[in-house]
Amino acid sequence: METVQLEKRAETVPANRGPKEWKEFEVSERKEIIREVESIQASEDLSNKVIGHFLGCSSAVWSQIRAGTYPGKTDKYLAAAKQWLKDRGDRTESPETEYVETTISRRILAVCQHAWEMPTIGLIVTPSGCGKTAALLEFARERGKTAIYISVGEWFNAKFGLLRELARHLGIAPKSSQTIETLGDEVRKNLAALYNGGVGTPMTLIVDEATGLKPNALNLLRNFHDDPACRCPVILADTWRLDAALRSPHGIAGGNEQLRTRGRACYAFRLDEKVPEADVRAVAESVVRGLGHRGGLPRESIRFLAGDGVGQADGRLRNVVARLHACYRIADKLGAEPIFDVAQLDYVAELVGSKCELKHESPPFGVRRAASKPATAVA
Repeated sequence: METVQLEKRAETVPANRGPKEWKEFEVSERKEIIREVESIQASEDLSNKVIGHFLGCSSAVWSQIRAGTYPGKTDKYLAAAKQWLKDRGDRTESPETEYVETTISRRILAVCQHAWEMPTIGLIVTPSGCGKTAALLEFARERGKTAIYISVGEWFNAKFGLLRELARHLGIAPKSSQTIETLGDEVRKNLAALYNGGVGTPMTLIVDEATGLKPNALNLLRNFHDDPACRCPVILADTWRLDAALRSPHGIAGGNEQLRTRGRACYAFRLDEKVPEADVRAVAESVVRGLGHRGGLPRESIRFLAGDGVGQADGRLRNVVARLHACYRIADKLGAEPIFDVAQLDYVAELVGSKCELKHESPPFGVRRAASKPATAVA
């Protein structure tokens, strides 16, 4: 497959870039960048190793940069840090896919409603890109201040990070010197006050990409559900990785059986099940509207995303949301107009962790392929 030369990933720093190519930062700007990164690191409980990964340096180097003791030039790391901060902001401001009613979204909402009414632990397992996140956000909007939606990602995955995220949603400002025990106790007291011994409404905890959480964080959610003072309904959602993790004796240390037995509201999309084409069209058109694209999608594109077409009918959903966003990002960076045809949707396969199924004689975005340089992309 031919590839297009794009901007470098924010998380990596090419080793062959000379110091003259890096901007020299003013002292005030250098301090501001470090302060912003430190603030995110503290609020999201990120280790020096994680930050170093984003900046293209070791944890020791980042520690020295923070302390002002690094003996070498810091400009290239600050440039990476500035790009990382920008990418975070872009993701925060990116258009949100609106909720559209589909057969899958109705089932997801039914599980959420059932988990809230009992209350119990709800388990939702669907393929990527079928509108799961939009449905979960819709339920959270319906519940208003009595629901917290959390998407697990690179910013946190352990118990302390999860507690900080819950505290943020509850309006608690964690102190820099606060221990995990005192923060956990404060979060628990707030959840218990909302439940108020059954008089109030318990807080529903909705966790998307749930298998990204470490075992101690998953068990923390279960504890908030089991705690008679809190009785939080918990909804765990992910792809088939969640189902595999719950079934594996090694997937969630100390928590598999407890989570399985308490999961009394479940929806698991079967591996051999085919997503209805009408669902795919509804989700796809919602995404492109959110991206500001005028016009619908070609019928062939819908069939391709649904897993039917291009000479095969395998029934595999081709991550609708991720592919459309990837097409839009590439076209935007190249100054081209995305048309979301089959060639473009297939061309971005590697960006969404899939295999390219067509051979393209030339890039489908109307630009020349970059010669002699490996392709990189902003994911």
